[in-house]
Amino acid sequence: MKAPELILTNGKVYSVKLNDEIVRGEAVAVREGKILKIGNKEEIMNLAGENTEIIDCNGNTILPGLCDAHCHPSIAAASMAGADLFGVYREEGQSAEDVISILMGRLKEYVDSHPDEKVIRGTGWIYQDFSPAERMPSRLDIDKVCADRPVILESFCQHNLWANTKAIEIAGVDENTPDTSIGCIYREENGYPQGVFNDPEAMDYIKTGVPGYDLTVEQYKESILWYQHECANKYGVTFVQDCMHSDNAREAYRQLAEEGRLTLRMRAVYHLKPDKYEEQLPEYIARKGRDNVDEDFRIDTIKMFAEGMFSMIDGYLPEFCDAIGQPHDFNAPLYWPDDVFVNCAEKAMEAGFNVHVHAMGDKSVKQSAECLAKAQQIAGRKPRNVIAHVMITPDETAELMGREQIIANCQPAWMMLEADVSGEIEMFGAEKALQSYPFRKFIDNGVTVAFGTDYPVTPPPDTMQEICVAMTRSITPGAIGYEKFKGQVLGDEKPAALAEAVKALSINGAFQMFGEDYTGSIEEGKSAELVVLDSDLENTRPEDIYAIRIDKTIFKGKLVYDAASES
Repeated sequence: MKAPELILTNGKVYSVKLNDEIVRGEAVAVREGKILKIGNKEEIMNLAGENTEIIDCNGNTILPGLCDAHCHPSIAAASMAGADLFGVYREEGQSAEDVISILMGRLKEYVDSHPDEKVIRGTGWIYQDFSPAERMPSRLDIDKVCADRPVILESFCQHNLWANTKAIEIAGVDENTPDTSIGCIYREENGYPQGVFNDPEAMDYIKTGVPGYDLTVEQYKESILWYQHECANKYGVTFVQDCMHSDNAREAYRQLAEEGRLTLRMRAVYHLKPDKYEEQLPEYIARKGRDNVDEDFRIDTIKMFAEGMFSMIDGYLPEFCDAIGQPHDFNAPLYWPDDVFVNCAEKAMEAGFNVHVHAMGDKSVKQSAECLAKAQQIAGRKPRNVIAHVMITPDETAELMGREQIIANCQPAWMMLEADVSGEIEMFGAEKALQSYPFRKFIDNGVTVAFGTDYPVTPPPDTMQEICVAMTRSITPGAIGYEKFKGQVLGDEKPAALAEAVKALSINGAFQMFGEDYTGSIEEGKSAELVVLDSDLENTRPEDIYAIRIDKTIFKGKLVYDAASES
């Protein structure tokens, strides 16, 4: 028998199968990119040959390659090619003017240092720092910094866009441009755009109307290579779902896969828009499979938004409506009529896609589950449909998701009491707000839970922090607001156990992305995706797991990240 090329020894294998069985061992042998055998040190070392590479794990944990089953790598990559507006939080005593001054200071530094850029990009400002009742960002704010080139600044959550006058003019948007059915164009008294465009249809006026705004394929390739090393492999991630990307980004992924330069498996989506579904859905169905490159890059998913940025809670309180300058009957509409939602989902499933829905509020989560369930019944299949974020989920909706095998894609880094949830308590009351981001509710109802970071919405995409917060439902040191919220727990829900968290971060993510047969767990014959930690995970207190670091990441049997070589 041929000797293995690689052996990980003196470690503690910890891997969870789909049936909840935990795989253990002290060593793993790898041959030809696949897991040859798992066992004790002696029996695995007996397989070694003259040229076998031996990695001593020093008694630390060996996990399977981890999954980020909902994130935005290409958006994160694009954000590196512009002004960095992340991390500017409105602090107590600051006005909207103060925040704008800080943001414009950062923008000016970028503009002055990039005199040859024809389009100025930026990412990271926070929409919630402002309100229509007080002061919204304006095109004129940016004009003071840069008026001769188009400037487009996207918010950290990718649901808002702030543009200068030049960008608005080039896009051909003015007081005569009709309002969109989804999203909002903030306007001045005469109807001319004020500068802020909210949610997809409104944002598209600018994003598609300014030539050269999107990165080129080559720029995306360069930035994706940065992402996979610094934001994926560094955190033990070897399987990723990019849930929003441009055509150029899709082509960049495809080329990198063909060139053999990806050190992770990438899954992408076709985004179905409510105002364009009649033309888009037939196009996507006809395109299915054309972009795939073996198992390295595939598109098997249709992405839908059930709501936008702030359709978070059904039935807004009068005090909240007053705070945001809206009438008391205000409630942001859902994006899809039920019948259209069901019809689109059914057709997508019949074509072999699964459907991945963005939904946060109880109203949108309920609609998404009910429409997906109905579409599944009509189509006669249950193809691993997903509802992502599921911030507020009614009990009966969780029960339906369990019965209909609809996956909950949760962001564990949000499962803690911090400033956003504290604000929601003030707006909606503690009873509802403290039910945010459930995990146990899904588990108790038999729902498959897969984890995603939503990066760059929540940086960094740290897998150990995901496990830590899932197991404590508490804020971790270094997070914004730590001193204020440390020791406090979000709600009274029982946190995740270690096996549940690891499963959601590995095999369940692989299952969501149709890859559980060849990755997601440490089993003989599977692709050798392996992660060596710098600690013994099982013997680390849950509240200290955030401090664990990835020592080595292996993809298809090759070392793709080694902490020792990064210093």
